[in-house]
Amino acid sequence: MESKKVKLTIDGKEIEVPQGTTVYHAAKSLGIDLPIFCYHDRMPPFGACRVCLVEVDNFPKLQTSCTLEAKDGMNVKTSSKIAQEGRESILEFLLINHPLDCPICDKGGECPLQDQTLKFGPGISRFFEEKRKLAKKLPLGPVLMLDRERCIACARCTRFGDIVSGDHALEFVQRGYKTEIGTPGGGPAESKYIGNTIMICPVGALTSQVYRFRARPWDNDSVASTCTLCPVGCSLKLDSRDGEILRTRSHEDPLLNDIWLCDKGWFGYEHVDSADRLKTPLIRVDGSLKEASWTEALDYIADRLKNEKRAAAFGGNALTFEESYLFQQIFRSLGIPHIDHRIGMPEFSLNDEGLFGGMEEPPASLSKLSFALILGCDITEEFPVLWLRLKSALNQGAEAYFFGHFAPEVRPYFKETHLLTPGDEEASIAKVLALAEQLLNKGGQGAILVGSQYLNSPSRKNVLEELIRFRMKSKNLALHLLDACEGSLGAREAGMHPETGPFNQPLDNPGLSAKAVLQKGASEGWGFLWVAGSNPAAKYSRRVWKKFRENLGTLVCQDLFLTETAQEADVVLPVLSFAEKTGSFISISGKVQKLNPGKEIPEGIYSDEMIFHEIGRRLGVHLPGSAEMSVSGVAPSLHRIPKRKAESFDRREERQSSILKSENSSGMIRATFSRPLFDQGVRMKKNPHLSRSAKEPFLRLHPDEAKPRGFSDGDKIRVSTPAGSIVGKLKLDSQVAKGTLVLPIGFEELPVSELESGFINGFTVDLEKE
Repeated sequence: MESKKVKLTIDGKEIEVPQGTTVYHAAKSLGIDLPIFCYHDRMPPFGACRVCLVEVDNFPKLQTSCTLEAKDGMNVKTSSKIAQEGRESILEFLLINHPLDCPICDKGGECPLQDQTLKFGPGISRFFEEKRKLAKKLPLGPVLMLDRERCIACARCTRFGDIVSGDHALEFVQRGYKTEIGTPGGGPAESKYIGNTIMICPVGALTSQVYRFRARPWDNDSVASTCTLCPVGCSLKLDSRDGEILRTRSHEDPLLNDIWLCDKGWFGYEHVDSADRLKTPLIRVDGSLKEASWTEALDYIADRLKNEKRAAAFGGNALTFEESYLFQQIFRSLGIPHIDHRIGMPEFSLNDEGLFGGMEEPPASLSKLSFALILGCDITEEFPVLWLRLKSALNQGAEAYFFGHFAPEVRPYFKETHLLTPGDEEASIAKVLALAEQLLNKGGQGAILVGSQYLNSPSRKNVLEELIRFRMKSKNLALHLLDACEGSLGAREAGMHPETGPFNQPLDNPGLSAKAVLQKGASEGWGFLWVAGSNPAAKYSRRVWKKFRENLGTLVCQDLFLTETAQEADVVLPVLSFAEKTGSFISISGKVQKLNPGKEIPEGIYSDEMIFHEIGRRLGVHLPGSAEMSVSGVAPSLHRIPKRKAESFDRREERQSSILKSENSSGMIRATFSRPLFDQGVRMKKNPHLSRSAKEPFLRLHPDEAKPRGFSDGDKIRVSTPAGSIVGKLKLDSQVAKGTLVLPIGFEELPVSELESGFINGFTVDLEKE
């Protein structure tokens, strides 16, 4: 239905705009530029800075154009003397105490205050009194710095936390002329999105501790690329100077990340220029790793792989699609099927998998939902930018419902939160689908977002069959399987899987999974393992890995750093980072994102792709060039609901009797995993600023489970399974389901792989106080 139009006159020009349009936007559509500071087009108008003043007939005083709705017959003057004087006065007022530190301010050269003052300001100041002085550089966290003197109280940063991210990380403190930006409680800003407040700050009051004083924007070379640090694959820009990455910035992508990034995207690049990076190949000689030439290292690998059938390839989710494709092609050309990328991830056979993960629609679709059912997804930790999309829908009246083992930090925004013990996923589906049907009957667009708490469980296939059956007969409903780590979707499509080749085609002669290779090698011995971009020594049980390594002939590892796996390797190869190579990254929605080098390529280091080509040449294996590996046709068909008969999934009634709900009266505890956004992974630890965002890991348990066991908050608790045990600090959390222990992944002091190296939720654990 077409919206009603209104006619008004702006500077003598008549214009017709949809009802509800602001005068600011109406003027902008005529090419009339008005200054703004507080207004941002991703948030509702606010009218705090008053700098967009215009004159309107029959109004007794000047009006803020960003908050004034256009009306029929309105006559607006943006360039009248009184309007110009009003804007000049506001700018003059804002500059009374603003420090004249443009030559050293990081915002210099891309500062709206500079630009608007030059274009709309008085040009001369009437104030000669001493400006207010405050202590400079007030840190508000590991990556954020505040210069209070520069702040004009526009409220963009505080409103971002209230409206866009919902984390309320920043707020105004004090009153009157003492008003300044602070944090609730006065501690560090608690946010995963604080980098965005630096971007939208119009005056340089908020700056990056990582980038501060390092360059001017005109000194930087900017290249569009992709963030590879989580499965969303956000578009970003790499800014470098003199061959070094100095900052990353968001790159607007309407379908994917809009204009936002999480803090991993904003600040997770320092490892690229770390002094600890590998710089030359290493070969083990007399028990120690010694520097070697590329020719020696590559010849060593080719000689040992050439006639070895007991070989395996462990790929990493840090590889591009093209690199993963070449890696698996080398091994398949040699008749070796033992290929896997799921290092530190659950391993499901094709028969048990049910459906490969991915989003059915782009992330932008989440902003238009009427309702969302979130099944076991800790969305801000695992897919942070998807939360910003969903929050946009919630701001417009959408409703969100959560089912899972523990509630996410954004639970206050959910209409309902249902906690369930691991093992109850399948039993909960009837309630989930009944709620979905009820919401669909109200009209609007809905979505079911299925996360790791549901997907990484023994009942995965049954759960998905129920969801697919419902999805196939339901209109206006999308099914999103949030089932990935970093570039794992690209690795899967490239064929880094023991049961499928490129583009997810099933194989007649499947190989062993990564976990199966380790188990078989530990008991029977193994000839050759090539690890590229992953760290199995830290991802699997130390006991199993140690036994496997003792019985392994040759271990090859290529990575950025001397990881735990690399330290035990026979050959170690340095490689290029995501900021130094080209390639493709397949996002969680199936979109093919491009990587481009944004800095000088380190001398003497090859990309993974170049290494695979060199090995292929030595082995006589033909490998395709980049043009032959184009994935431009993959995205439109990725991760969609398969075209199967609905009846094949309609087994709900015949299975219902076999569903057993977990009973916790016996005191049995089942474990589930969480994946914090900020952990202690190899690359994370090499980002000196961002690594400080990682919080102390805890074992989380409901207070009602702790009390009868005599546990208190902060106690040291031993967690045991038949596979092994670990000791960690306990945190009591009423937002964890009863009968459930939450184990965080990615922390050295809590090696949870010792308990269950398959990372499948729902296994039972024993607890005792240390």
